[in-house]
Amino acid sequence: MIVHDVGFAELLTQLKIISRIQAAQLRTIMTQQEIIGLLSTTGASNQEIADVVDTSAATVGTTLVRLRKKEKKRKQSLDSRLPGFPIASTRRLIRGENG
Repeated sequence: MIVHDVGFAELLTQLKIISRIQAAQLRTIMTQQEIIGLLSTTGASNQEIADVVDTSAATVGTTLVRLRKKEKKRKQSLDSRLPGFPIASTRRLIRGENG
């Protein structure tokens, strides 16, 4: 068995390549906005997300602001369609949870 002495820099380079390959695969089924939203849930910085999806950190930041506004609007719309339901009950109802 051959053992390679791989340093941190080499591992980091390989990880970045793998991340870009996975992002490229996701682009076939997801929009850039959806990918950015997904990656933002990992705790990655805007620059780290930008590196993966091959865009700028500013674009990532703008996209995340737009996603938050869209989500807030969606929640407000949902709340207005189900008056009288506490928000937690409404969310459980949507997710199909009981009680």
